[in-house]
Amino acid sequence: MNDQLQDLLKRVYEEGVAKANAEAEKIISQAKEQAEETIAKAKAEAEAILKDAEKKAEDLKKNTQSDLNMAYNHTLTALKQKITDLVLSEALNTKLNDAFNDTEFVKKLILETLTAWRENTSSGTIIISEKMKPHLDEFYIKSLKDIFDGKLKVDFSPVMKQGFIIAPEDGTYKIKFEGDDFANLFKNYLRPRTKEILFGNQ
Repeated sequence: MNDQLQDLLKRVYEEGVAKANAEAEKIISQAKEQAEETIAKAKAEAEAILKDAEKKAEDLKKNTQSDLNMAYNHTLTALKQKITDLVLSEALNTKLNDAFNDTEFVKKLILETLTAWRENTSSGTIIISEKMKPHLDEFYIKSLKDIFDGKLKVDFSPVMKQGFIIAPEDGTYKIKFEGDDFANLFKNYLRPRTKEILFGNQ
């Protein structure tokens, strides 16, 4: 009886140990699988984060380079424009201002302007710089009015430094003839060619 009990206990023990070992191996195996899955998942996430960081860094680099290129081109364009304007100003402003300070030149310009303008209007007003008044005799003033058959009003302005302004009788527009106005007009035409001469096709 005692031997049978011992055998039973031994068998129960061995079966328990076997089951425990099997369960332990199963748990260990599952743990290994879960660990491998966790490691693989973590590795995939790390790679995704790294790729995203690299992409963002590359995008930032491209955007920064693009911004730098844009700023450089803008600065270069502005500098070229400034140099071009300085060259044109030096070439035109002084010469044209000198011309508009030449009494005979202005008198001739007034006559030619009014003669051409007469084709488009029958009456109007001309405002001349006060500085010109001592140089314009009555005969000259009369010759201006004769162009419009007496329908031209001649005024003088102390505000104007040089040149003259013409306007129709109804005052719908005014055309200024001053050194600066002519300089700006010529600059618009000469600026592209001047820039090409200075900087080529860059």
